Amino acid sequence: MNNEYRKHAGVVSVAIVVSALSSFAAEMPPAWRKTMTNDPSTNHYLAEALKPLGSKDAETLRIFKLSMVLGNMCVGARINTDVGGAYMGAAGYSRITGKAYDDAAFLADDRFKYFDYRKLAHLCAGSNYLFGPEGHLIKGLIVGNTGEPKGSYDPDNPYLKLPPLAKQHS
Repeated sequence: MNNEYRKHAGVVSVAIVVSALSSFAAEMPPAWRKTMTNDPSTNHYLAEALKPLGSKDAETLRIFKLSMVLGNMCVGARINTDVGGAYMGAAGYSRITGKAYDDAAFLADDRFKYFDYRKLAHLCAGSNYLFGPEGHLIKGLIVGNTGEPKGSYDPDNPYLKLPPLAKQHS
């Protein structure tokens, strides 16, 4: 299972970093700092990330994609592939195939529509809550995160193009 996780993680990692870092230019607005916390009561984006999808398969894919985004786009963050592989095995990732995968990927990708730098900044700030040592989604999946996004904010192009899950599964 670890090899399968690593295979898909690599594809997602490269696509995310290349597409996102190519558009950064300015500093992020200071007003965001008030809500960039590790607390879902003040960080709306963190609270939204905790809301599960109605489908177990879609939820598995959403958590996978969210972890790849944060693990690759937050300063210092690294993904613990052993923890990720264990989660993917327990969640039944390898059994999600064909139309079931396509349907689940569609639902999971919908949570990443209009993904922008503000959302990334807030999720980087809250990623320890989601995936850190006491992670509420997966404990210990992301280590070394400083709570800051890589690159800088581009007010002329705040949206980040993330690759869809449907094209990553073989």
